[in-house]
Amino acid sequence: MAGSRSIKRSSHLNRWVALFLLSMLVPPVLISLSWILPGAIAVIQTGSCPPAPPDIPPHPCSLGQYLVRMTVGAWALMGHLLTWMAWFAVNFVLWGVGLFGVALYRSWRSH
Repeated sequence: MAGSRSIKRSSHLNRWVALFLLSMLVPPVLISLSWILPGAIAVIQTGSCPPAPPDIPPHPCSLGQYLVRMTVGAWALMGHLLTWMAWFAVNFVLWGVGLFGVALYRSWRSH
């Protein structure tokens, strides 16, 4: 009896861990893709990279060069890291508040 109960908890816990990891990774990936995708489509259509502040004018480039610049280029990488760190902090707070609320609700229901 106790063995089957621990298996149920384990699969239940695995679902929560998977949900937590999805909530940590999917939104920032989608945000980063939303920044890169419009420019990538423009590069495919025109064959030139769009201008980049403060001093890079439009210039001919390949899709690979654009993707490298927009993912691991100095300014782009800092923007992605800042976004991801901010999302992780917000997500931890939201999960903490949610789990605290569930604990309070369960405590209230048990009395």
